[in-house]
Amino acid sequence: MSRHPSTCLSNKPHDGRVSDITIHFNGCLRVSKQKRFFDSLAPESQQRILRDNDKTAELRHRLETAQCDSTAATRLRDFKQAMSQWCASTGRPHVSYTPSSAFSDSRRPSGMAAGGYPGSEDLVNDHIKVPVVYFKDGSPHQVAGLPNSFPNQKVTVSDLLSEDEKRNPLLQPCEENTVRYFHLPANNMIWVEEAMARYYREKRPDPDDLFMNSKLRRSRTKTEMLLRPEYWQGQQNYDGDDEVHARHMRPFCDAISVTPSPETRPKNLALFMPYLHWETDRGRVQSAEAIKEVEKQKLLRTMSEVVNQAQHQLAHTQTNDTTAPVWVAPQPSDPGDEKADRRRALGQLLRTAAALLEAMDFHTEEQLMFKYLHAQPPLHPRRTLDQSYYGALKSTRARDRDQVVYRGTMPEPHQCVGMDACEQCNDDIRKVPRIVMVDQLWLWILDENTIITSFPRRWGKNRPDPSAVHKALRLRFKYASQGQISSAYDVALMIVDECSRVFFDRASNDSRKPNLIDLFTGAVRDLSYKQTAAFDQFLIKTHLASRGRGREGGLTNDAFSTHNMLLNINPEGNLLKEVKDIVDEMHIMIRIKEQQQAVMESLVKHIRRAASPLARAEKTRIASQASTPWDLVLGAPDSASPTPHQTLLRVDNLLPDLATRLSELRNLLQTAQNTSAALKDILTLKQQQASVIEARTAVTQASLTLRQGQSIMIFTTVTIIFLPLSFFVGLFGMGALPADLSFTAELTLMFPISAGIILVSLVFAFSQTVFDNSLVALVGSAVSLVWNTAATWVLVQTGLYAAGRRAGRRARGLREREGRVVGGMKGEAMRRELRREVEAERGRAREVALQMAVRRGEGGRMVPASPYSSVALASPFGMGKGEVDVELGERTGGERTGRRLV
Repeated sequence: MSRHPSTCLSNKPHDGRVSDITIHFNGCLRVSKQKRFFDSLAPESQQRILRDNDKTAELRHRLETAQCDSTAATRLRDFKQAMSQWCASTGRPHVSYTPSSAFSDSRRPSGMAAGGYPGSEDLVNDHIKVPVVYFKDGSPHQVAGLPNSFPNQKVTVSDLLSEDEKRNPLLQPCEENTVRYFHLPANNMIWVEEAMARYYREKRPDPDDLFMNSKLRRSRTKTEMLLRPEYWQGQQNYDGDDEVHARHMRPFCDAISVTPSPETRPKNLALFMPYLHWETDRGRVQSAEAIKEVEKQKLLRTMSEVVNQAQHQLAHTQTNDTTAPVWVAPQPSDPGDEKADRRRALGQLLRTAAALLEAMDFHTEEQLMFKYLHAQPPLHPRRTLDQSYYGALKSTRARDRDQVVYRGTMPEPHQCVGMDACEQCNDDIRKVPRIVMVDQLWLWILDENTIITSFPRRWGKNRPDPSAVHKALRLRFKYASQGQISSAYDVALMIVDECSRVFFDRASNDSRKPNLIDLFTGAVRDLSYKQTAAFDQFLIKTHLASRGRGREGGLTNDAFSTHNMLLNINPEGNLLKEVKDIVDEMHIMIRIKEQQQAVMESLVKHIRRAASPLARAEKTRIASQASTPWDLVLGAPDSASPTPHQTLLRVDNLLPDLATRLSELRNLLQTAQNTSAALKDILTLKQQQASVIEARTAVTQASLTLRQGQSIMIFTTVTIIFLPLSFFVGLFGMGALPADLSFTAELTLMFPISAGIILVSLVFAFSQTVFDNSLVALVGSAVSLVWNTAATWVLVQTGLYAAGRRAGRRARGLREREGRVVGGMKGEAMRRELRREVEAERGRAREVALQMAVRRGEGGRMVPASPYSSVALASPFGMGKGEVDVELGERTGGERTGRRLV
């Protein structure tokens, strides 16, 4: 018996547990029961079924008539083939699809026509909804002309960006005391620029105009003032050569003036802030494949026009190849095996149906990527936790699947015995591997009454997503107390707070959202337990190794095994790697939270600056209306209405809440770092233990060497003793000596001579005394004396010694003469060069003096003499005029300065 109750898409009755009305109506009920179930629903639920069915029919028509292949179109063709094969195997007639009108035509509300599939529509903007939320006088406000009710009213992106005032609520005037909120469900820069232009009733600025120098252009429009580079594209951290997952806006918050003259209190504000969210691993894989396909198409478009047609065909082929075929042609089976054929066809049909459902969910996001990923300006795709930090990496797939959240949410492998699924199999089927994502919040406050935000949703979540940030915001708007929304700043505070608390909302009961804190706490706890167990194992093995050393007979096999375990660092190394991964992820999340803190501090500063004057004015108004002193304390009678003072109170709670979440993450980080330090201590102890084992091994090796030396000594002793004796025994045994020697005479010859030889051999072999060393030194000195004396005598007697000394003196004299001759030659060359320089300088000085005299027309005036004149070059050293002292390195002369008549 399964522990999980039956719900939608189950063949068991579950009318009381309907998870999705549309799925239950189309997938769980028989056709005969659909009408009764439809009639029992509320009008709003009936309209939802009709809208979902119309959307499905429209998507089917679009995929069947699409000019280019997509994943969903390929899956639809596979499903049709599998359906035809299953119908053929069961003998059922193949019925072509026609949208049922049993419950659509008669019950469809007015204005909701069916069956029209325009061919010129925008396949992306016409099918992505923009939530619209209005507040008037602090209370929820229903927008006339929009479907659904507060806070679930929506318009399409096409309507929001259109220039038709009837379709676009941005173009409609904002009434007094009204706050409007529009949300764009993707970080699409083009959508943002178009929405800002529609708000100010202007044209979207050209990207080049935004960066043009103000001195070289006309006056800026309000849209261009709002989207100046320092407030918009200049905050984008992206280069054309970077990976697409490196795109993001830097954390930023500042007030913006849209008027040419500076404003003391600007009414516009821009905010960019990262925040944590999550995604299924399957959704991440699908988005990565879509981005890869878009990159491939971009590469093909940049090729030369000569091979464009051939490359287009190649791109078409590669597009089909990237989508792995789900439908596989059935293999021929043996005749009579019809039951196996039907099962195989049914399995193939179910498989293609599941793939088609997934492709339908991802189709809108896939088309969004194809249209805007490389537009100018581009779309910012969602980023994983590692992509947000390691933006230069081309692929982070391996790192993403090493996340703590992924390992904590993926099914654990187990051995299931039997044909039927076990309880763990049933649990694993419901497990969905998930990962942590880093999304971006883009927020603008316009004229203090309109808010436009842009942040992405989960991949392929066209259906309601309970874990979505905007879903949580709508719930907060719906159940907000009277007066809680007093201005656009209150809405902005709610939005920022909701983005910051995605994984920290303890009141959320969404089972699909991973519990980040619990998963990290559990991972750190498990590693701490394993670290403690590893430390205990280390102590036990160390004790066993010490006991093994104390036994006689050396190390046993168990002791050797224990030593090997003590020297093996792989278990602790793997644990250290896991805890390092946890520490890295914690650092990234804390970094994001610190960026949020900086943005929120700036937001709080701007809100205080904007709301404080209003709060003081409100306080003055209350004081003027107070009839008793108690009214000043309790407030005015209408204090339940929204006031700026309440906004300031909510501002005071924003940063402490974030500080609490940041402190929780830092405590987890500290615990993980303590575990990492403990593992490093174990590795250090193992290293020290390895040194101890190495020292013990060295002692053991030395002991074994000593024993081997003793054995060699015994063998040498025995050899020394018995070698001379065996020689004499052999000598006497050969009969080479006279035969008249008696036995006593033989002993007299053998033992004394052998004793002498043995004694001398033992002294030289085993003696390490001073006598032994002195004897060796004496022998060496004697040999040296004889050799040196003989060699010197020969040299002296032959006259070679005297001839060698004479040759040495002659060689030294030749070297000295060489130095004098070479030095003189060099000095003479330097003197000649210096004379030429002096003569040239003297000629130049004479020409200068003559020119000066001619210009001035004054003959006979005294002019400064050249330092190289005949007077100046008079040398007291007798070296001649203009000569240079080579040793002193300077000119020598008598008078350094002189004067002469020209």
